[in-house]
Amino acid sequence: MTLCRVLSVSTPLALAATLCAGVPAHAGTTTASVTSACRIQPYGLIGARWIELGGENSALGCPRTSEVDVYLNGVWVGRRQNFLRGQMVWSPRQGPKLVVSAWSIGGYAYVDWRTTAPRSYDRFLVRWTSAADRAGTQRDIGGGTSGRMRVRVMTTSGYRFIVEGCDNGTFSSSCKQGWTLSVTA
Repeated sequence: MTLCRVLSVSTPLALAATLCAGVPAHAGTTTASVTSACRIQPYGLIGARWIELGGENSALGCPRTSEVDVYLNGVWVGRRQNFLRGQMVWSPRQGPKLVVSAWSIGGYAYVDWRTTAPRSYDRFLVRWTSAADRAGTQRDIGGGTSGRMRVRVMTTSGYRFIVEGCDNGTFSSSCKQGWTLSVTA
């Protein structure tokens, strides 16, 4: 697979360059190479986290799609992969190796994130929406570099999660890296 991306550089001449690579940049950052019975084999950071969660025997199950680039307002922001019972994203703006996962099993929807290192946060904000809660709900979760939470499933449709790391200040919080890419269980 060849991946090409147009990179624009802010200069008086507004130069543009095209970067082509055999695989996405994060693919070479891990040794995730466990063969499974799944037709599609995850790789890179998403593949490594999928293996840590149990691979094909995890709550996510086998991949349904290959990884795809995610763009917001025309700017590349990460990668996403769909699985039988959930979704995983690589969201590098919040941590160079941050993978966020979501799945639904046993009457609960789960969201899991690993790792925001080298950044460590005082707390995480987790927001989710669903057909049963279109306005959404937000919960504070303990800090560090990773976390997991679950919510009881109240609808047959999916749950969409986003996570944000924040540091406590004297009068307010600082959440400099913004929200992760969304994942759906």
